[in-house]
Amino acid sequence: MRRRHLFLILISLLILTALGAGAGLYAQANRAVSEFAEKRPLPGAALYDQEGKIIKRLGEGMVYLPLDAAPTHLQQAVQSVHRPKEINTYLAKQIIEPQGVWNRLKLALLPAVIQRRYSERERLELLLNQAYFGEGAVGMEAAAQTYFHKPVQEVDLAESALLAALIQDPEGASPFQNPDRAKERRASVLSQMRSQGHIHQETERLASQAPLNLEKREPGYAHHFSDYLGAILAEELGRERVTQGGLRVTTTLQRELQLLAEELLKESPLDGALVALSPDGRILAMVGGRDYTQDRTNLALSREKQVGSVLRPLIYAAGLKDDWAVNHLVEDVQREFGDLQVRNAGDRYWGTVTMKHALVMDLHNAALWTLNELGLEKFTELAQAVELGLQPTQESLALAMGELREGLSLLQLTGAFLPAVNEGKYTPVRGYTEVRDSENKTVLQPPDQEAVQVLTAQQAYLLTDMLRPALDYGSLSRFDADFPAALSASLAQDGQIQWAVGYTPDLVVGVLLRTSEGGAEEDEQAADNLLAAELWLDFISRTRELQLTQAQENQGQAAEKASGEEDSADFAVPEDVETGVLIDVFTGLLANERCPQVEVDAFIVGTKPTRWAPCAAPPEPEPAPVPPVPPVPRAPAQPAPQEPEPEPEPEPEPEPEEPEEPEEPEAPVEAEPEPPEEPILPEPQPQPEPEQPQPPEEEEQQPGPLQPVEPPSP
Repeated sequence: MRRRHLFLILISLLILTALGAGAGLYAQANRAVSEFAEKRPLPGAALYDQEGKIIKRLGEGMVYLPLDAAPTHLQQAVQSVHRPKEINTYLAKQIIEPQGVWNRLKLALLPAVIQRRYSERERLELLLNQAYFGEGAVGMEAAAQTYFHKPVQEVDLAESALLAALIQDPEGASPFQNPDRAKERRASVLSQMRSQGHIHQETERLASQAPLNLEKREPGYAHHFSDYLGAILAEELGRERVTQGGLRVTTTLQRELQLLAEELLKESPLDGALVALSPDGRILAMVGGRDYTQDRTNLALSREKQVGSVLRPLIYAAGLKDDWAVNHLVEDVQREFGDLQVRNAGDRYWGTVTMKHALVMDLHNAALWTLNELGLEKFTELAQAVELGLQPTQESLALAMGELREGLSLLQLTGAFLPAVNEGKYTPVRGYTEVRDSENKTVLQPPDQEAVQVLTAQQAYLLTDMLRPALDYGSLSRFDADFPAALSASLAQDGQIQWAVGYTPDLVVGVLLRTSEGGAEEDEQAADNLLAAELWLDFISRTRELQLTQAQENQGQAAEKASGEEDSADFAVPEDVETGVLIDVFTGLLANERCPQVEVDAFIVGTKPTRWAPCAAPPEPEPAPVPPVPPVPRAPAQPAPQEPEPEPEPEPEPEPEEPEEPEEPEAPVEAEPEPPEEPILPEPQPQPEPEQPQPPEEEEQQPGPLQPVEPPSP
């Protein structure tokens, strides 16, 4: 009996010990699940475009999304190949590593703990966010970006089936490593979805035949822009908070423009960058290179010491700011400016011309003369107002040739043209509008900075008036633009970089392309391959097509009519500005069709010239020839007296003709001369009829196309 009691006691102790151990194991397993849920790291900052669609996530933190973020066909695909018990076991292995006896015992209890603690939807949500999909992607959002380059909300049926297959076999089903195996595993998932009634047979067939996305690249898009913005946020909030703080960042990016810019740069034979800004300084698109996976250098931010002719419009803008009119005369004569001497393109020099003509034709020596006449201080004052940061003591007249001591970036140079489309006001460039934390509280907004009035609205329009003819008959006339645009484009002096910076009424765009070779020695040769200008025009043209298409889709026929009207909108003319004034480029005075080289200018009211150019005066008429005076006939001599004979009746003596007095030439009338049969005006598109009054003696005639003439000798 005694032994029997001892045996029962021992058995009881063993049972109690086992129960205690089991309870302890269960408690520890439960605690492991709780710690897993509590210590789940917050994801990196999520960047969203203006439409609220995700661009990219910063940092390496896991991205956790609610189940409703996953498309229904993705949920069905995962449930078709993963039974509830399999999901519980998968999650258990994510919580505890199966190493050691104690951990293995806890791992055996975890599926039951998970089954009891979470509902079926919660377990599916955990799986989709915790699963490893291969290629370093953890969670459905990272997987969608890695394999399909888009948010998980946008994956289709075929892509969802592949994601479900990747959970089963992350490496074997990789479309990058084993495309054939990936198709087989995807087809297996689709077959099970059909057998469970989620899809029809025809739907299964079409999804099984869908091509695989075999382009491997960085998840998301706008990578250079994301790096640029991430650096700004890290400076303001700290890097750890940006990479693991669960922030939500609303950016200024426009998805369509960004993707278009990336496409054009990828197709370009030259590597480079593109920046697009709204008139108030918001970054709508930024591409810093053709291939982010190969080179993460952001060429939109790299400081270049050779910027071509991009700064010249700002030099002449400094003249406008100094109350120069567009017809202000400048000298295009080759001369030495200290130790600086340059040659014009084609070694042609125009002598004295208007500064508008000098800018339109991109005359090197005229730009040097203008900068020298204004002085470096006046120009750098304007440059500092648009945040270029140039110092007069550090720069030289070589600025007119695009040579800088410290260098400027494409983003800086593009932003410097903002006053031209914003009524003369400059607003600092920015890439985000708001940053919120994981509790949806605003933690950061851009500094509230008032716009700086750099130019008057009238001066800003005059700058546009000077730039626009470059695409019509000036240095860029070989490029076609069927929309209002002002553009400055050139090759850098060292031949290494092509630049194109300009604007339309609602967009400011800059393009930089690095040449593969050293470039051409002569400006004419370099201009033949000015791909930066071609890319600039292509981007603007396709942007306008996107805007029109989007308006038509959103609002139908009414929007089509409204968009058509907007599409033809030109630069708005401010009050107190007079346009369409015909000017002689050599004197800056009023011109007509007799003048060999003219331009159509705009003036602030009260500044238009009142005198006519000498070329507008008619030639002095030659005096009329004087007719010869006929001689007066004399009477015949009388013969000697003879016997009188009957004399015949004498014929009447003809009366002498009186000579006609010569007509005096009419004095030339002080009036505008009649135009020649083929008047000369800017080509290829005719200039508007000048507004100046014509003298009443002259007939009004419409001006014709301008033919280029040889510039006068200096």
